[in-house]
Amino acid sequence: MLSNHSRKKAVLLGGLVALTLGLLTLSVAACGGAAVQTGTQATLPTVAGSSADQSALLNTITMSGTGTVNTLPDEAVIQVGVENGAATAAAALDANSKQTQKVLDRLKADGVPDTAIETTNVAVYPNMSYDPKTGQGKTTGYQATNMVNVTLTDFKLIGQVFAAATEAGANNVSGPTWQLSENSKAMVEALTKAADNSRAKAEGVAAAEGVKIGQVLIVSETTTQSFIPPTAAESSAAGGTTPSVTPPPVSPQNLQVTASLSVTYRLTQ
Repeated sequence: MLSNHSRKKAVLLGGLVALTLGLLTLSVAACGGAAVQTGTQATLPTVAGSSADQSALLNTITMSGTGTVNTLPDEAVIQVGVENGAATAAAALDANSKQTQKVLDRLKADGVPDTAIETTNVAVYPNMSYDPKTGQGKTTGYQATNMVNVTLTDFKLIGQVFAAATEAGANNVSGPTWQLSENSKAMVEALTKAADNSRAKAEGVAAAEGVKIGQVLIVSETTTQSFIPPTAAESSAAGGTTPSVTPPPVSPQNLQVTASLSVTYRLTQ
């Protein structure tokens, strides 16, 4: 026979078991109700976050679009450098700095503005030689370099920069790299075409499902540019001071600007 204390413990444990089973039943019912409610929606992309974040994208469609524009570049970048050696690091840097300044002064005299010239790298490093028998190395001198980028919007100056820079002492000149400025009309035009392409595809899919697209909710964008070989030569004429070095003929390359958009629209009846 159970004592009064044992009977009280049995009653208490029985109540806890009943309460636990009741809570489990309510939880299962609640989950089932949520599944029924969300199951009436169209197929949607998986979205991480709270249920509020997920419900914000219900009844939406996301469509990508691309737009392409062929255009001439509006900027050209030329790399101009001076490299020289000396017995000591100080002597190498001193000679390099003086020669680089002569090059910069010449470029400015030929019409290149200060804002178009940007130093990209200054370096001083030892020249090493190694004994093939022992593998030991020793310093035989020092090398100094100074590299600048010259960004031009007047393409008539390109050939002049090559000629004037080498004549003034630059011994490492390369380019041009063709590019578009950030405010290029071609980029805006490509983005507009991408937006139109995205909307046209979204409208087609929505019409097939018997709905319409409405407000734009999310837009993400990436823009790239690639080269297209020029179809005709357009040599740049030299301007400014006439150098004794013949300016090289330069032909600007056409650029293909491709803009890509991903747009999320709200669906309406």
